[in-house]
Amino acid sequence: MPVLAIGLSHHQVSSDALTQFTAAAERAGEQLREAHGVHGLITLATCNRCELFVDSENFHQTVRLARDLLGKAGVPDLAPITDVYGLRNAVRHLFEVACGLDSMVVGEAEIAGQVRKALRRSSEQASPPLHRLFQMALGTSKQVANATMLGAMGRSVASVALDLAESRHGALRGKQALLIGTGAYAGVVTADLLRRGAEVSVYSSSGRAAAFATTHPVTPLTDAELPAALGTTQALIACSGRGRTAYHLTSRQLTEARGQAAELLPVVDLALGRDVSPELATTPGIDLIDLDVVGQCTPNDHVESLERARKLIDVAVENYLQAERTRLADPAIVAVRSYVNQIVAQELGDVTAHNSPEQTALVARSLRRVANTLLHQPSVRAQESARNGELGDFMSALEEVFGIEVTGQ
Repeated sequence: MPVLAIGLSHHQVSSDALTQFTAAAERAGEQLREAHGVHGLITLATCNRCELFVDSENFHQTVRLARDLLGKAGVPDLAPITDVYGLRNAVRHLFEVACGLDSMVVGEAEIAGQVRKALRRSSEQASPPLHRLFQMALGTSKQVANATMLGAMGRSVASVALDLAESRHGALRGKQALLIGTGAYAGVVTADLLRRGAEVSVYSSSGRAAAFATTHPVTPLTDAELPAALGTTQALIACSGRGRTAYHLTSRQLTEARGQAAELLPVVDLALGRDVSPELATTPGIDLIDLDVVGQCTPNDHVESLERARKLIDVAVENYLQAERTRLADPAIVAVRSYVNQIVAQELGDVTAHNSPEQTALVARSLRRVANTLLHQPSVRAQESARNGELGDFMSALEEVFGIEVTGQ
């Protein structure tokens, strides 16, 4: 299995460092796709991680090149500490990620969608083995969700962050909540806020708040209305996720808008690229809950479900690797079939020249039936040899006995 994965996650670096790494990985990935021996690449970027999954002929050379390109793309300090997974480990890692076992929130609900989105976005750059790998990872994720309690207990990062905000500042029911952002994740956050009974207002610097309000029961805000809303809101949630260099909200903006407000304001920043300035962490009157805080406060106590999920992943990994090893036999099977079919075609040529069309058709059916019978056992043995790592011996035997040279490996 010629796949490897290289990247960083919430296990190693802060969300700010991960944002920087993600931008560099996009640039490095474009160059890595063009490298000799690289047949495909998929970039998986979420609020928890950024990893490049690469179909490559040379593991060590590709890892060195990837780290070199990442360093040149702007993260020389992060490139050397990237996690690297190869072959079986890369397959298992992706399956664990897709099933939510390696997320900031174990069993998180959104990860399968993010894996599917990564495959869709990288579809043109992904090789057939990577397509099959990601598709099976998604299938395994669905199986784990259906067969364990992780699907029921799995919560989003947003729900954990809002749980934390409520534990610190009381229930959101009946309170004014201001949401910054109208992207795909904003819909998830809005649904959670409404479920908790909050009254939600939405602001978007791109001017899409009004359009968002047509499909969600929220109040849209204009640029002119934002300062007043900042002054009265009882909870602020930012999730535009644009990763801009300029923050949507600064310490000065909130301080001026809130004036002498005595109540402590929870500010939940769910954007990987930060929507609010990190200075808010030390701003009086503000309780900043960002992704780093969420990661430190996430419980991972689904012991029985995790054990069951890992067993299902064990089986899925083996099934995937077996299937991929079996595919290695395809060129050998094609070579044998081509050899036999060529003999059949020669015989049919002689029959056609000396017999009627009816007689030729009868002989053709008989020859093809015999050929298929003869080909069955070699095809089965080729697949068995591939699964057992003995395909080289099988191909050597073909060349020795029949003079068949297998190409396409």
